[in-house]
Amino acid sequence: MSTCTQCGSRPGAHETVSGRLLCGDCYRRLAEFSGAGSAMVGGASPEQAVGTGLATGGWAGAADGETAALRRRRAKLAATEGFWRRLWVRVWG
Repeated sequence: MSTCTQCGSRPGAHETVSGRLLCGDCYRRLAEFSGAGSAMVGGASPEQAVGTGLATGGWAGAADGETAALRRRRAKLAATEGFWRRLWVRVWG
């Protein structure tokens, strides 16, 4: 696994739309800045923008568990052979 392109000290677990690998802290910081910036562009006050940025940062890692579970399900499905077994994996995991 490659290191974070921002800090360079930890493994990059998150990939941005542009393809950069970021560690969890840098990914959260990017999400906070993006949330605050989009709130300011939308006409929010600086106080509201800070709140939006913090809320966005808190949500940044919320989907990690679901993403990991989806990857596990896809890997299990790819390793399964046969129609009925694949159907079983799709329906019940």
